[in-house]
Amino acid sequence: MNRTLSHVALCACAAAAAAFIASGSVVAAQNGVTAEGRFYVTGGVSDSEQIALRAQQERFNLWVVTAAKKTGAYLSDVRVKVTDSQQRVLFDAPLDGPWLMIDLPLGRYTVEADLGGRKQQHVTTIHPGDHHQAFFYFDTDADVLPQDAATPAKPVDQKW
Repeated sequence: MNRTLSHVALCACAAAAAAFIASGSVVAAQNGVTAEGRFYVTGGVSDSEQIALRAQQERFNLWVVTAAKKTGAYLSDVRVKVTDSQQRVLFDAPLDGPWLMIDLPLGRYTVEADLGGRKQQHVTTIHPGDHHQAFFYFDTDADVLPQDAATPAKPVDQKW
């Protein structure tokens, strides 16, 4: 019986994710639902992805950005892990682009970013109506391409 309910819940989450993705204009490389049924999206490599992600920003209460410290160039393939105050992992995957947006339940979270074994972490608390940004800057030689007009700001945990 529990196995059937789990399968039904998983199918419902997949259907909800498909409806969520189809209803929006998110064209990011990866959209998904966590094991707890929380929506997330990663991407931001192209200008069109960035525009689509910004249009969806209000649907998510945590926005993670990864960039090179010296140049501000956006980074992809950074592994991001989000754990709650009970050390449960809610998200753990390499990003398809420099941005991760995720809808988390209210609570306190540790957000860790890992680029080639170099780890950084930030702690944030999500309250009702909050939206937070966590920026991770890594020492790397990544360059900003001429078409990359904007570079991320420097706050660590900022509400928008």
